[in-house]
Amino acid sequence: MCYQLVLVSPLTLSEVRAMLPPGVRADALDPAEQPRFRALLHGSQTAVALRAGACACALVRPAAEPAAGREAHLRARYRALRVPRTEVIPALERHRRAAPEPPGLEPPAARLAAFVAEHARNAGPTVYALAFAPHDAPVLPDGLPHATVHLRDVRPEGGWLREDAVVRVVR
Repeated sequence: MCYQLVLVSPLTLSEVRAMLPPGVRADALDPAEQPRFRALLHGSQTAVALRAGACACALVRPAAEPAAGREAHLRARYRALRVPRTEVIPALERHRRAAPEPPGLEPPAARLAAFVAEHARNAGPTVYALAFAPHDAPVLPDGLPHATVHLRDVRPEGGWLREDAVVRVVR
């Protein structure tokens, strides 16, 4: 699948979707996975996968990175996971199907940072979990480190979100 970004929120799915910036969508996680993710945040109502297009790559990778560099990065990640070529090709095809960005918008990572800020102001503490996996279902391995990030440290250029960690954003 590529990068997967899960948001665990005290808001409902429709409330989260109403706050999303253009080009970003929230897909509800499988009902069987909801309790595991929701356990990360007391009082949470929903856990969703945030995506720009078919994956979360555009939300977490540098906007200035050329398409060839993004794909080379993904191929290296899949190779490190020993994903068979028969699975890599469809995964890269899904990644390539990302919706084209409308002109004049901020980069997706900047829109994500603005959403994180608005969400924290309106809903309070929120959890984000970023992982890389070759399949479509978001993953939550046991024993992930937990980190707290203050809203003032959430930057459009990134750095606040950590892969393979549970990041709690607070005001």
